[in-house]
Amino acid sequence: WEFQVGPAVGISAGDELWVARYLLE
Repeated sequence: WEFQVGPAVGISAGDELWVARYLLE
């Protein structure tokens, strides 16, 4: 996911979790 990985570099480590939540949501 490279649409909000600019200032969210710290979330890049948990991008998979974010995707999981997005899909589950």
